[in-house]
Parts: sequence; structure tokens; C-alpha cells
Amino acid sequence: MRALLNDDELICENIERITAKYNLEQFTPVKVMEHKEKVLITKHGNLGNGYFLDPMQKISFKFDHLNKIVSDIQPCALDISIESWRRAVECALINYVKKHYPDGNCSVYGQTYGNNKVITACIESHKYQRNEFWNGFWKSEWKLMLCPSNAEVTGTIKVQVHYFEEGSINLTNNVDVKQNLAAKNECEGAAEFVKIIENADTEFQLGLMENYQKLDSLLKGLRRQLPFTHTTIDWNKIINAKIVREVDLAQALQESKSERLNFH
Repeated sequence: MRALLNDDELICENIERITAKYNLEQFTPVKVMEHKEKVLITKHGNLGNGYFLDPMQKISFKFDHLNKIVSDIQPCALDISIESWRRAVECALINYVKKHYPDGNCSVYGQTYGNNKVITACIESHKYQRNEFWNGFWKSEWKLMLCPSNAEVTGTIKVQVHYFEEGSINLTNNVDVKQNLAAKNECEGAAEFVKIIENADTEFQLGLMENYQKLDSLLKGLRRQLPFTHTTIDWNKIINAKIVREVDLAQALQESKSERLNFH
């Protein structure tokens, strides 16, 4: 960005805002204190003025988006009326994420709106393999809406993969899920909620694999057929050979011209 804009003042004015937007959208995981589980930077935990909530540890903290530094850690009270549900979902989701996402992280939030309670679960997992020229990212956001008469689950899954060896291929896919959940106690309800997430993740992943297989066949069909030698053409050799021929021809013409001058 510095090379393109050549304006450090403009970058300083906007980089923190852009970085904050990126961290919120990507569910950036952050380690707070020595706790083994990371908390995600999301809009659901945004307390304003640069402060965020870690519902698992029941604390708030200030987050420097640009340098990813945590400071000013303070105890933070949660909504007692929904905490039993939130905690049950959190425990079930942590076990699920550990089982299926080796590098995954999650955060679970709870809010009350009148007689309705909302549990929001965020999952993030990524693999950045710059040396192998690819990056991969998975994130999903789920809501369990508990009403007096029923419970409903909605969710969104998004996957993004970037391959950049000798080119740039960016694949993005997402899906929305909506399903009813039978009203139960906290433990059974949390287990059923996570089961819905697992089923949706599995179906989504199988669909991706099927589509990628079709894409691989399509890309192979677009490739040019190999010549009768069954080897690819080394264009560098051809270009070098052409340059050599042109140099030889130029030298031959120069020698021929010199001979004619000498003859005369």
C-alpha cells in the first residue's frame, strides 16, 4: 500500500479503521492472558471504544487492531437470565470445534430481548501456507433464538480459498441454514443445536468436494492438448533460440556488407 499510494499520512489516517473492519469480519482469534482458549473479535463482543468481551472468561479488554495487542483487562458481568443456556452451548461447541477443526476457535454470546433470548455462536478456522502458495479460511455464525413457544436456528457458513502460485485463483462459497429446534432444557437443547451445526457443516463440505471435482474436470478440459512428443513446450528455449538466430543473421548480413564494400 505504501508503494502504491506514496502517502504515509493518508495510510495512517485510514489503516486502523480498515484493519478493525477486517478483524471484525474475519473473526480474528486473540489470546487473552494465559487462557488456553482464544476469543474471537466479532461485532457481537464489541463493547465500543476499542473494548471487547470475552464471554468465556467473563472479562472485557481493549484491543489494538493494528498491532493485535490486548490491554486493560477488567471483569465483566454477563446477562444472568441467559447465562445457563449460553454456557451449555459454549461447552458443547468447544468440544465440537476441537473434534472437527484442528486450528479452530469459537466464541458464544448471549443476549435477551424482552421475552426472547438469543445465543450467537461464532466459529473460525484458517490455514495460511504462504510457502506453499495457498491460504484457506472457514467461518460460520449461528443464532439460536429461544422464544416462549418455540426455538429456531439460523446460520451462515463461508469458505474462502486463495491459491497464488504462478497466478491467482480465489474461490469463495457460502450457504445459509434455517431450522426449527424442539424446545428442551439447556443441556439437551445445546446438544441439539450443535448437532444441527455439525449436519450443516458436513453437508456443506460434501457439496464443496463434489463441486471441486467437477471444477477440476472442467479446468482439465480447458487445457491445450500436448504435442505429439507428449511434453510441454519450453518457451524460454524457443525465445532464446530465436534471439540467437536473429543475432547470427545480423552478423551474417554485416559480414556480407563488409565483403561487398571490400570488393568494390
